[in-house]
Amino acid sequence: MAWRSIIISKPSKTSLKNHNFLYSPKDAKEIFVPIIDISVIILETHQVTITSALLSVLAEYNILLFTCDKKHIPNGIFTPFHQHSRFYLTVHLQTKWSEAFKKRIWQQIIVQKITNQARVLGKISKKKEEKELLILAKNVKSGDSENIEAYAAKIYFSYLFKDFIRKDISDWRNCALNYGYSIIRGVIARDLSASGLIPALGLFHKNQLNAYNLADDIIEPFRAFVDFVVYKIQEKEKIPKISELTSVHKISLVKILQNVVTVNSDKISILYASSVCVNSLISCTKNNDFSNILLPKFNNA
Repeated sequence: MAWRSIIISKPSKTSLKNHNFLYSPKDAKEIFVPIIDISVIILETHQVTITSALLSVLAEYNILLFTCDKKHIPNGIFTPFHQHSRFYLTVHLQTKWSEAFKKRIWQQIIVQKITNQARVLGKISKKKEEKELLILAKNVKSGDSENIEAYAAKIYFSYLFKDFIRKDISDWRNCALNYGYSIIRGVIARDLSASGLIPALGLFHKNQLNAYNLADDIIEPFRAFVDFVVYKIQEKEKIPKISELTSVHKISLVKILQNVVTVNSDKISILYASSVCVNSLISCTKNNDFSNILLPKFNNA
């Protein structure tokens, strides 16, 4: 399985040579990486050229390519056209999702999200706060009709970080969180496209301007893994609130894809967990059974 993540931050040319990814920076030695080893490429600088031959192979091997904005935060992804052999059948079943089905899947997603948040707090020795969130998770109803997710998130972040406002874009912690979330969101979007599902058709999210509503649904239980890594970096380095997200920080956040999580009692990487989760959603869809959705669990042992 592909495992390498490549971040390109210097002016360069990228191309295909003998079925290898060829990185040719200005005034530096060329680097070759086998295409089959690559899972993600991030174009952090705008001074990169990429050949059409390379783009075609990236699509063929379902390799995710990110572009970044002026602040070097991922703002776009390149994914292949649907290659699933039963695309029509999958889409047909997806468009037939009942409201009851979507609400019950969403309920499980939110239960696991809050449970993972609780386990993060337990991991940092906040046992009382962990128990508080676990109680909230048990009270989530179908469709999260009482919006427990929002309340849980509010108190969770107040326990996780001091003097933290989630919408404060000047805060280093928010920049780091958003960077990590963007990477995982892109991987999920890639896996949704490869599976034959339409990423724009969500379970809960329904923004008409959002091409990845379903990815924004599926990502929820994965967020806690990013939160924990950001917490560890901030605690270790004592990073001031107003600070730059460095290349070293970004590498640490991209490496989250290789972190081990538990899915259905199996220990697998987040990168693979995304695919498992998406495939389980397809299985639930085909069987019209919401109970078999597989979601990542945070282990605080």
